[in-house]
Amino acid sequence: MSLIDDLDTRKTEILGDLKKIVDTADHFGRGLSSGEMVKEKALTKNLKAVSKKLKEAHSADELRGRIAKADPTLTGTGNFYTSDSNIYNPESRDSYFFDQYKSGQGDSGARERLDRHSMQFRADERTRNVPEFRAASTTAGAGGEFAPPIWLIDKYIAAVRPARATADAVTKLPLPPGQDLINVPKIATGTAVALQNLNNSGVNIQDITTTTVAAPVLTVAGGLVFSLQMFEQSPMAGGIDKVILSDLAADYARQIGSLVINGTGLSGQPTGLLTAAASTIAYTDATPGFMGAGKLYAKIGQTIQQIQTTRFLAPTVIVMHPRRWAWCAVQVDSAGRAVILPNSNGPLNASAVQMSGNAEGYVGTMFGLPVIVDPNIPINTGVGANQDPIIVLRAEDTWLYEGPLNLQVFSETYSNNLSLFARVYAYFALANRLNSSIAVINGTGLVAPTF
Repeated sequence: MSLIDDLDTRKTEILGDLKKIVDTADHFGRGLSSGEMVKEKALTKNLKAVSKKLKEAHSADELRGRIAKADPTLTGTGNFYTSDSNIYNPESRDSYFFDQYKSGQGDSGARERLDRHSMQFRADERTRNVPEFRAASTTAGAGGEFAPPIWLIDKYIAAVRPARATADAVTKLPLPPGQDLINVPKIATGTAVALQNLNNSGVNIQDITTTTVAAPVLTVAGGLVFSLQMFEQSPMAGGIDKVILSDLAADYARQIGSLVINGTGLSGQPTGLLTAAASTIAYTDATPGFMGAGKLYAKIGQTIQQIQTTRFLAPTVIVMHPRRWAWCAVQVDSAGRAVILPNSNGPLNASAVQMSGNAEGYVGTMFGLPVIVDPNIPINTGVGANQDPIIVLRAEDTWLYEGPLNLQVFSETYSNNLSLFARVYAYFALANRLNSSIAVINGTGLVAPTF
């Protein structure tokens, strides 16, 4: 169903609800009640908003029709970095970043291509943090490798970064616009019931007290200064967009993935899972390499019951560093038998099951819970700065609000050097609704493993 169809359906529903209010009043031969007037006012407001969006959608659809009539080749579906694959893609000479620059120089063709491009990039420059970045040019080692030759442009080696396996496991919600702080209401003290001593005697009364979980809206941003020659002299200018966008977006994912786990709640950081955890289980072991998997298995079981007996619901995921899962996977029992077996082997009496060999994300199950490996788990904690903690959590109770990833390019300020500036930014907020849903295992039993 298209956007126009969705809006038409919603408009019809609102009109139907308004008609029911009027018909009910007419049926009983009276005017609108106070409640009906409030509802009628809200529905009328919604109707105006939907009608406005419907008008805008029809205008956009009409524009697309005129474009398609003028040039039938300008169709296609979206991909990672554009909503029209025949305008900006690695096979095209057109570049989204370069068209932003050229349109500012009065290039009508660039402006037309941008108008066809369905993404609308906000001009909001209210970034709170301006990270360091190095300028890229046509010099080897600083971006110049993407200019010559044409057959190497799309064969580049991407920078190596962890992704955001844990951040993708928690509850993800769209960030409400126009907010700098999200307050999630919370009941601090609930009502209470008790036995009634005698008939007609007073019943137990306890008032509710409330509080909020505050989640400040934060900004993740980065930028890149690159030379104009990278676009004008590159034999395949459209390929640069993919390189720049992919790299900036990958580092955005790394940053969010790290903050969800490691955020301190101080100095502009969110409160990450390790900081928010209500329970800490110590795994102390001077010789974790001997029968270590069995000992760790017991500690994970203890951590699970800690959440069960304080949150009164079960955790939903176990998160550990890839090195910890790999170490668990090679452990054996006293008879030399592996304690974690691949799922394809039809394991019997296994402490865990390995479902995949992923470097990040879902790898298996333990205690019936999915195990996620995430390289964003620190490996330098503890007294010896060589431990990697394990997190057990109920992921539904951690909410990650994210706004859209915004990409823009500017020539101002850099024009005296024939340079352009590309930037990426997004707003996000992290709310740990109930700290009792998070527990952490740490201690000397989790020092750097030996194999």
